[in-house]
Amino acid sequence: MATRTQTKVLTAIVGSYPKPRYIYKQNGRSLLDSFGFSFDRREKELGQTEFEKLLDKAALQAIKDQNRAGIDIMTDGEERRGHYVLHIVNKLDGVDALNLKPISMRAGTSQQNAPRVIRKIKYKKPMVLDEFLFTKRHARGIPKIGLPGPSTVADCVADEYYQGDRKRLAFDYADAIHHEVAALIAAGCRMIQFDDPVLLRYPAAAQAWGLQALERCFAGLEGRATFVVHICCGYPNKPLERKGISYKANQDYYRDVLTWLSESALDVVSIEGAASRLDVSILSAIGKKTVMLGVIDVGENEVERVESLVARANEALRYIPKEQLILAPDCGMLELTHASARKKLVNLSLAAQEINETAAS
Repeated sequence: MATRTQTKVLTAIVGSYPKPRYIYKQNGRSLLDSFGFSFDRREKELGQTEFEKLLDKAALQAIKDQNRAGIDIMTDGEERRGHYVLHIVNKLDGVDALNLKPISMRAGTSQQNAPRVIRKIKYKKPMVLDEFLFTKRHARGIPKIGLPGPSTVADCVADEYYQGDRKRLAFDYADAIHHEVAALIAAGCRMIQFDDPVLLRYPAAAQAWGLQALERCFAGLEGRATFVVHICCGYPNKPLERKGISYKANQDYYRDVLTWLSESALDVVSIEGAASRLDVSILSAIGKKTVMLGVIDVGENEVERVESLVARANEALRYIPKEQLILAPDCGMLELTHASARKKLVNLSLAAQEINETAAS
């Protein structure tokens, strides 16, 4: 890892944590399906001042839960974000977040009303700096901040300016977000994650320009922070599963993507491994990079036993050393109940502790 030496198996939260009912009255799936716009309506109902107080309360609770569990790499639960992509995109110049347009996403598996890109994407002002500083102030572990990756951004907006040239859109986004990355590092942030699951959905585009766009987000800043990319198969979607609709990215693409990432400027690769029952032998493709392996299913509230988590980690350790392994949930924990999320994190930490104690004895 770029700015620190890892000597044992660590634990991390990928990004989001369950949102309390006083923030959002429906469940996590509804929030995802609304593309975050229902979250914005909640702010209008309560008023900005009151809403911000509740967001601080929710973020502090998410951090306290991680502190109590003993998680090594932490976020604020992304409690302030109605949607992990649009929370950032809607703050960029060139994006119309008010007059929406329907688009097809994720290879046609999702239809959403999306913000419109109406001119060249540019940076305007800091977007998540306050979120990082809040997390840094309260977290006992390493504070991490997440930003959407370029390929995923290109899949989540209605393009009216780039004429379908996703590469150019992604590159301009990368150039814009580079300002945010630099500001975060200047404020003391030493771990920045790019959430870019679309890399796995379109591997040809990932190889052609997606990975290049991703590296462009932090070009020239290598070594000043640990840079992570999160690539999962997609959030669980029980309604689509009940209809028999296939919506997940093909996990068979992981080996190729990991091979390409092994030669990249990124330090850590976060992947889904629990719900998909990933064949962890593919971890050998990552070379000397660190892997943040999903061992917690974020689509089921049933809590994984410590023994099963230890066994899964030991499978992974057949292919990479403990210095290259971080145990984590598959993805954000937004859809889980608070009780389930808390217990899952406790067991995750206990499993890592057991593995490290065994290795030391």
